[in-house]
Amino acid sequence: MAVSIGLVAQHIEKLAPKCWAEEWDNVGLLVGSGSAPVERILIALDGTLEVIEEAKDFGAQLIVAHHPLMFRPLKNLRSDNPAAKIPLTLFNYQIGYYAAHTNLDQSRLSSSITLGEILGLKELKLLEEQSNSSNYSRQANLSSANSTEELRGYGVIGYLERPEPLEVVWENFLEGLLQSNCYAHPYNLTGVRLAGSLKKDVRKVAIVNGSGGRFVPKALFKGADLLITGDVDHHAVLDALEGGMAVGDLGHFLSEAPMLQALYYYLSSERSLQGIEFKVSSKNVSPWL
Repeated sequence: MAVSIGLVAQHIEKLAPKCWAEEWDNVGLLVGSGSAPVERILIALDGTLEVIEEAKDFGAQLIVAHHPLMFRPLKNLRSDNPAAKIPLTLFNYQIGYYAAHTNLDQSRLSSSITLGEILGLKELKLLEEQSNSSNYSRQANLSSANSTEELRGYGVIGYLERPEPLEVVWENFLEGLLQSNCYAHPYNLTGVRLAGSLKKDVRKVAIVNGSGGRFVPKALFKGADLLITGDVDHHAVLDALEGGMAVGDLGHFLSEAPMLQALYYYLSSERSLQGIEFKVSSKNVSPWL
């Protein structure tokens, strides 16, 4: 019996309900029909034209992406409208598009959790808890991808095993990224940045995947010595440094790409989806040189 796009959506929403998404977000099935059969799925961070061509070449009927296609209503579907080109191409190729964005960020597949594990953080807790969530221990709650225990919140915060200078922590972290299997493909660590006193000891670390600049006050309030995130702006970094906290900026893509691999493992392990072939996009990479 063929698996439908709707069934795939149900499994994603079991882990990351659409009601968790922020009001401004646009999640769920954005292009296509929930009743359409699916045999191959491409997983990506962004729905670029290059990713859509990759999906077509792969023979995929669905793209499951982190970032939505449309945040604002389209005024027309003309082929000379750049904003309409991607959904029109999806329609022409008969490929569906499903987005799990801020709801996935708050789930147990959050890249923040994976990055915290790579850094070896202890006593890991949510940085910003949402309603109906509690303190989080990865060892207790994420040992099974099918755990039913609810985890909801943005980012994590925890302790290194012992204090170490910022430069050592950052070098070890980047080396750990390269050696881990958190990425589906061997990405180049381009565009990473670090701000802070290299010789100052770091013990408590906060991590927020994606655009984490707004979490600087929260990380400072919770006593973090270092915030690792992506897309943090100039003024947020200055605020962090004034508060005595260093900032490590991985860039948006590298800070969120671990979710693609996590989503791949989660979906491919679901018994009712065993007939589907999954692939993480190799064309979707950081835009920075």
